[in-house]
Amino acid sequence: MTTVRRTDEHRLRQAISEILEQTYAIEYAMGLFYRKGTERELGRAAEDFEIMRGAVDRLGILIADGAQPNEDASPKLAEPAM
Repeated sequence: MTTVRRTDEHRLRQAISEILEQTYAIEYAMGLFYRKGTERELGRAAEDFEIMRGAVDRLGILIADGAQPNEDASPKLAEPAM
């Protein structure tokens, strides 16, 4: 159970890091676009935005999977002590 939790945490951290990286890439490309005003920078920002949308979708799937009850971890009733 601990290994699964660590793996899930690692995957969530990776997905969040990817979203942050793409957010910074979009911000950088938009800064270049505002300074230079060329379509190339705007296209780069649009590509980065699409990549970020994919990362957000993957994060949503990871969160949804984590919210599902684990089939192996069924609740156990306490046995009465005798």
